[in-house]
Amino acid sequence: MERLDCDVVIVGGAVAGAMLAINLRESGLDVVVLEMQPRIPELRRGDLLAPSTVSKLAAVGALEAFKNRGAIELHHWLALGPELETLAEVPLAATAPAPHNYCVALPHPLLQAALSETAMKGANIRFLRGVRATGLLKDKDGVACGVTVFGEGAETEVRARLVVGCDGSASMVREQAGIATEIETYPYGYVMFTCERSPDQPGDRQTEIWGADGFCGLFPITPELVRCPVQAMPADFTRWRAEGLPSAHEELKHRFPYWDKMKLREDGVHVYKILKHHAAAYVADGVLLLGDAAHCTPPYYGMGMNMSMRDAHHAAKHIVPLLREKEKPTAEALAPYERRVRNFNEYVITASWLYGQVAAARHKTHDDVTRALEHSLALDPGAMSVIYGDYDAPVPTDQQLADLRAGRVSEAA
Repeated sequence: MERLDCDVVIVGGAVAGAMLAINLRESGLDVVVLEMQPRIPELRRGDLLAPSTVSKLAAVGALEAFKNRGAIELHHWLALGPELETLAEVPLAATAPAPHNYCVALPHPLLQAALSETAMKGANIRFLRGVRATGLLKDKDGVACGVTVFGEGAETEVRARLVVGCDGSASMVREQAGIATEIETYPYGYVMFTCERSPDQPGDRQTEIWGADGFCGLFPITPELVRCPVQAMPADFTRWRAEGLPSAHEELKHRFPYWDKMKLREDGVHVYKILKHHAAAYVADGVLLLGDAAHCTPPYYGMGMNMSMRDAHHAAKHIVPLLREKEKPTAEALAPYERRVRNFNEYVITASWLYGQVAAARHKTHDDVTRALEHSLALDPGAMSVIYGDYDAPVPTDQQLADLRAGRVSEAA
């Protein structure tokens, strides 16, 4: 069996893994990134990055790669109610300091490509595609010391001082490190339509519709195209597959604004399942988890990718001094990373779950949705300021989490 040695092996090279590698480019650490997909898949999900993420992409030299691939800026966010009334309208310039006080949108495959390209510019980064991590290696004391990898018909041992699991909600690293979690699959999901944008919808505005006909988002991803997640039940998925997309489009014209002037740009019904989980721990001896391996959130607020990138930012800040000082990355030594990110992630997961309850309820009147929003805090400025806050903002406290669950917002510590 061949052997490869490094300081850090990152299992999973999509958003979380690539962003961590970017943050480790100037560290002097030898980093190997393992990605199972031989090429970036055509995923229809996760196309939007919050202003706080845009700021960090600029800081680590990655934003230019996004712009080179045609990323667009979104400057406004609008929520419409069941009577097509405005529930909330937010100019994004008011949510973050200039110059990066806007969202960035880019189709997900291009977004992943921009991250990978930036990561691979690091002389200390080895990015290996088409290889699958099959097991966690442990030393005589039970501390993780690498992974076994299968690719190109051969098995390799990748020995490392630290194993980072960025391998998704079904994480092998998490499972073999003995970290428990419970994954909840929602009874509904999203059909992800891609359409030519209606001339009635501004090209720099995200729009969400909450009402008697369900929930729909309209998120520009290029100057011409808009991604349209429509909340639906399994019976809807089956029916739309059987009847075809033109029939689905005709139905949606009568349910949501803008659809009458949008043209479908699809080749099938693409379903996005909604998962929710939060691992019992983010660290074990020799192991650290990021992104979906540690947590999955319902997609409300669009924070899945942004949470992964935030994890990567804080993980790098902790990993670099720890390994430079030749300290052993025990669970105890890695614990400050978890303390820095767990409450923020729990806050987002909780708020998104509450948001989803309102979005799925199909409220028929403005008064109905307003009463529901008062409890869920889905559009509360205080809650949103925590969720979209700067990466280095204070961590939400246990009291803030308790208040959120009770329908209250408390001030940050």
